[in-house]
Amino acid sequence: MDEFEEEVRGIFDEKFIEKAKNLKRAGHIFNPVFYVFFTRLVELSAILRDIVLPNKYELEELFAMRRDFMHIDYKTLNDLLRRAWIYERSRGVEFRFNKNSEDLLYLLYRMGKMQNEIDGAIMKHAEWRKDALVELYFTLLRILMEIEDKIVQSIQSDSKLP
Repeated sequence: MDEFEEEVRGIFDEKFIEKAKNLKRAGHIFNPVFYVFFTRLVELSAILRDIVLPNKYELEELFAMRRDFMHIDYKTLNDLLRRAWIYERSRGVEFRFNKNSEDLLYLLYRMGKMQNEIDGAIMKHAEWRKDALVELYFTLLRILMEIEDKIVQSIQSDSKLP
């Protein structure tokens, strides 16, 4: 399990963490770590409820379905940003979250690759028993919570500096 943890933590590089901090500092509604957490929580739920059986084929199908939904989410976010931009232009008032559009676009681009890398780590370390797969997912979710906590703590310590 230590090798899995190390591999997953390595996926979340410093540039990703810094861009996620920038979004959070700006009060942006999108949280990339939570997005990854939530998608993996849905996968875990499917495994726990025997909707997805613990075998390679079903897990690959689950990943494919998540990728399909992620593309839908990307399109929806793109449409939302475009509409927000049109709305703010018509009002003459700039939304604050638009100041971090570059960070958001980077994170959205990077998340697809990260999800694929996490998929690879899961497949590499998976044991095809329900309890072992569930344990792997709980480890992944714990790591994601720790990464989010690290981001929050870093922002709080930065804001305390003079």
